[in-house]
Amino acid sequence: MSRVYPRALVGAFAAVGAALWFTPAYPHAVCGSRVFPATLAIDDPGVNDEFAPTLTYQPPNSGVQEFDAEFSWSKTIFPNVGIVISDGATWQHPGGYGWEPLDTELQWGNFCWPEHELMATVGFDVSWAGTGTGTQVQPFNLYTPVIDVGKGFGDLPTSLNWLRPAAVTFELSETFPGQASTDGNQNATNLNWGFSLQYSLPYYNANVAEIDNPFWKHIIPITEFTFSKPVYNFAPGTNVTTGTIQPGVVYLADTWQFAVEAIIPINGASGHGVGVVASVDLFLDDLLPDSLGKPLFNLGGK
Repeated sequence: MSRVYPRALVGAFAAVGAALWFTPAYPHAVCGSRVFPATLAIDDPGVNDEFAPTLTYQPPNSGVQEFDAEFSWSKTIFPNVGIVISDGATWQHPGGYGWEPLDTELQWGNFCWPEHELMATVGFDVSWAGTGTGTQVQPFNLYTPVIDVGKGFGDLPTSLNWLRPAAVTFELSETFPGQASTDGNQNATNLNWGFSLQYSLPYYNANVAEIDNPFWKHIIPITEFTFSKPVYNFAPGTNVTTGTIQPGVVYLADTWQFAVEAIIPINGASGHGVGVVASVDLFLDDLLPDSLGKPLFNLGGK
């Protein structure tokens, strides 16, 4: 199997660095007038100080029902450089209970072209062997380089005001197992990709026309799409694309947001029925700006 996918990711990282310039750190994922909300299936394109508990009921697959209770803590180390620590518990029926492997991602980003609301972040994620328990034991590390890009359409002419609140985000990654096989079974390398479609009523209220309703001016309808496909070292007949479609809504406040989405499998290999995921995201850079909400080291000396 060709190994062009890792080279393609490296090229994509280099292209982002060449095309966009480095800008000062922003709270949340903000570029120009655009706020990219935290999303549930893929990541937003920013480096942030946030804490997010998440509850997920997965679409049943092969007769197994699964419920996850997870958290994610995003912490800036330097401006525009941060680490994301994620973990949580999984209940499966039949199957039982397990604590998921610890997951960490080093991020470098907030590349921003404000006039065009174009933003990007690159990262390197590791899911650590030996940190899961019960049903979630993982005998090897998983390594995942990732790129997240967001584009708002606020640069469109005012004749297209109805479209200016729209935005898209995109994520591309590839997951490499730390060992080629386990107990005689091949461990595949997977190519993962996804995107979201968003329509920001907060953006509409601030940049197009005022919305009188105090509830609707905080709403962002969103639909996310995720896909994954084995591309190397997979067992015969297993290189099937799986994925989900996740329509939902985000309520974006000043210091927090709430999001909920349905989880709809794209085919039988992805699951059956409909799941649901919900998350509260706390913006620590607003809630605790002088402690947990600021970088550990400020290169500017302020």
